Parts: sequence; C-alpha cells; structure tokens
Amino acid sequence: MAKNDLVVSLDIGTTKTCCVVAQVEDGREPEICGVGISPSNGVKRGIVVDLDATVQSIEAAVGEASQQCGFEITSALVGVTGEHITTLNSSGVIAITHSDREITEDDVERVLEASRMIVVPPERMILHAIPRSYSIDGQNGIKHPVGMSGTRLEVDTHIVTGANTFLQNVEKCVTRAGLAVEDMVLEPLATGEAVLMPAERELGVCLVDIGGGTSDVAIFKEGEIFFSAIVPVGGRHVTNDMAQLLRMTVEDAEQLKVTQGCAISDGVGEDEAVNVRQIGADSARPFRRRALCQIIEARMQEVFQLVQKEIMKSGCHDQLAAGVVLTGGGALLRGTTECAARVLELPVRIGRPGGVAGLSDKVAGPAFATSVGLVRYGARQRAARASSGHKATGAIGRFFSTLLARLRAD
Repeated sequence: MAKNDLVVSLDIGTTKTCCVVAQVEDGREPEICGVGISPSNGVKRGIVVDLDATVQSIEAAVGEASQQCGFEITSALVGVTGEHITTLNSSGVIAITHSDREITEDDVERVLEASRMIVVPPERMILHAIPRSYSIDGQNGIKHPVGMSGTRLEVDTHIVTGANTFLQNVEKCVTRAGLAVEDMVLEPLATGEAVLMPAERELGVCLVDIGGGTSDVAIFKEGEIFFSAIVPVGGRHVTNDMAQLLRMTVEDAEQLKVTQGCAISDGVGEDEAVNVRQIGADSARPFRRRALCQIIEARMQEVFQLVQKEIMKSGCHDQLAAGVVLTGGGALLRGTTECAARVLELPVRIGRPGGVAGLSDKVAGPAFATSVGLVRYGARQRAARASSGHKATGAIGRFFSTLLARLRAD
C-alpha cells in the first residue's frame, strides 16, 4: 500500500482525540486499517486552551493508529468546530464567453471564486465555500453544470468562516505533533458523510452532533448542506452539572451519568435510588435516581432548545421531512432521542457511522461519526480532484502551508 492511498483523519475533541487511518481505492469503500484514541485535556468547546496537553493527546492517538496500520503518518485531515465558526449563504455569477458557450471546469471555478468575494474581517478566513446549486440562464436547480451550454452561470454557496488565531492554534498543535495539515474540515459537514442517507439529504434533515463541549448543527436539503451552526453546550456540561450539584468528582459524575443517567425523568420510579460518593465522604450514600435524571434532563432540554433556535433561524423547520439525526458521544445517553423529539417536535433517530470496511467495528459507535466522516470526506474529495486534475491540497492546506516554516521555528 502506498502512502498516497491512505486517508488519515484527526478529530481533536473536548473529551478525546481520535485518529483513523483508511486505505482508499477507486470504486471501493474506505478500508479502516488503524484507529487511535487518547483522552483530550487541552481543548474546550472546540478551542485549544493548552498547547502541550493537546500535542500529547494527538501524539498518543496518532502513534496508536500508526502502530496498527504499520505506516508512518505524516499528514491528516483535521476536523474543526467551536463557537468561533460562523456561516452564511452567498452567490456568484459569471458570463460564459466561449464561442461554443459550453461550461467548463474552469468556469465552475470562476463562479465559485466570485461567490467567495465577500467582505471577511481580517481576523477571519474562509474554511469552505460549498456549492449548493447552480443556475444557467435562469434555469435553477442544476447540480453539475460542466458540459452544459449557456451564457450566464450562477451559483449559491454555503460559506463557512473561522477565526485565524483559533485555527492557527489547532494547526500549531498538529504540526508540533509531527504532522502536516492536509486540510481543515467543518466537523458537521464531515459527520454528515458518515451518518446521513442520500434520501435524508434530499428530503431535508437536521444533523445534531452532541460532543463534549459543543453540539454541531447542520441542515441538509436537496442533497446539499443548507445551514450550519455550533451550539456551545455538550455532554460535558451535563457531567459538570451533576458534579457541582451532587458535590462529586467529574470522573465519578461521568460514570454515574453513563450507568444510571437518563435524559427523561418521568419514566424513572420514585423509589429508585443510586449510590452517590460525594467529595470528602467516607462512603457513598443513596440518592433519588429521578432527581439525578431531572438534573440531566434540564441540561439536555437546553441543548435541544438551542438546536431548535438554530433550526428556526434557518427557516427550514417545515422542510425537515426526514427529521433529526443525533450522533456524537452525547447521543448515547439513555432517553436522548425521546428528549429531542419532545423539544423539537420532529422524528428523531440515532446516526451510527457507516460506509467503511476493514476495522469498522472499532468505529461503529456515534462517538466516532466525525472521525469516519472525515475519512469519507477525504476519500471523496481526493477522487474528485483526481478526476478533475486539480492538486490535492485544499484551501486550508494552502493557507497553512505558508505558515508551516514559521510555526516549526517557534
């Protein structure tokens, strides 16, 4: 296997860092050949707060994945999220001046570049300019305009921007861990690659990825992403609420949440009890399980209320025929789908990553949806670039390549 047949993903989260290595061959599903997981202590809400801790976490995850696959890992696709991410929809238009009026790949690149010509503050940069649909001479809803004829080409794009400093800190951590950033990818965009069915994308679906520090929201319709947002609340907030209100360590609160917690309290019996070991106490004492679940329920309701606000902001509430797909580690909490359905008043299902072979059983849970999605995204982008003859470096990779020497010198 050649190194250029590998796609490597790196998901640097609040609770864990995950590295997934996959072999990619034309016409086949990516084959997972290495998985590395390590605890993450240097990232909060998608933002690096401790460079050294983040570097150590990346090194541990990459080292484990490299040992499994038997290859040295030198670059990776990196998922990004956080409150600094913002999105908007834009459009661009160009004239087709060829004598035969046939639209080419270069014309598509020109119109996409025109859609990127928006006012972006100097402290921010464009992560993605994702084409949603094209229009030729007023004919809307065109997905692939290359080869068609016309005089005027328009495109609607979904623009994603991020703060330069936060992105540079992520890149610095990856570089110090000995890797190059192949590209940076908005996490909900990648996650959708792993958990959404094509029919859901066409009908209209809302993806909610409940991470440790944030929850990512992405709405897809007519096959493409239409809206995305980051909600600054995740599963770690539930754990912290329990730790503070019950005077427990965070570690004990997390274990209690996983084993006894539920996001719906009305199904828990009044006489049910759990043992709670408080800080400084010699032994555990009984505590009403319903009261525990009420603490969890209050925070999970807040998560989905914030998600609902984003859905209403998008204007797509009545266009989500496929409902809501929950993924991420937070989706594993008992009662989460029912809680989401009550708040959002939409059908809800759990999304588990698919579309990969090999060691797929190691990344089968919702907590690995972003890691698998990054692999699938990278494989699809690589195939698209190969067919069009474009270079393999994405926009973010090109941006950070100019900073690489300087960062390594720091």
